[in-house]
Amino acid sequence: MNVPEFLFHYYELDNGPFLNITECGYEKAESIQNKISEGWNSKRPDNYLDLRFSLENRIRKQFILRGGEPNRNDPFYFTLGECEWVKSWYINPGVVKIPLTDFKANHLSFTYPDSMVSYQFYDESKLETYRKDCNGRVFLLSEISSLINEYGLPSDEKSRAKESLKYDKYIEAQVWDDSIIKEYKNKF
Repeated sequence: MNVPEFLFHYYELDNGPFLNITECGYEKAESIQNKISEGWNSKRPDNYLDLRFSLENRIRKQFILRGGEPNRNDPFYFTLGECEWVKSWYINPGVVKIPLTDFKANHLSFTYPDSMVSYQFYDESKLETYRKDCNGRVFLLSEISSLINEYGLPSDEKSRAKESLKYDKYIEAQVWDDSIIKEYKNKF
């Protein structure tokens, strides 16, 4: 199976692209989260920020152990390939599409599926129904083709067809570098 050629970043048009709720620390993140009153992101659990900060730290450490070279403490989030379902998270969604070849491999990590989902499946025995061997792991760009060959490319359509794939909507890409982001952000 072919690896998608683009990474997609979805965002709220009113706020602009390439924002990460954890970028400015816990207090600022809490203030931002408390102001979200509409859309899918307004339905996050009370412990979401604790989980998000902990998870980003965990992914970063695993990425470094695997040879990654992050230039930031928190990533920018993308999907590998298009995922129309993610647009439903936003009231007025926007999207930035960037060729995968524009990124440096040592600044990219991946989780299958979404990082929050992947690690919850790995950590929580009550979610065993959905767990795969790829959950709770960080993958490098060089491993994506093999990952897709083994598990397939997730999609909203597949997730609705089989209960065990219910949460497999996309492969998440974490971008651990500002340079390519600044280049694209300047276009907005």
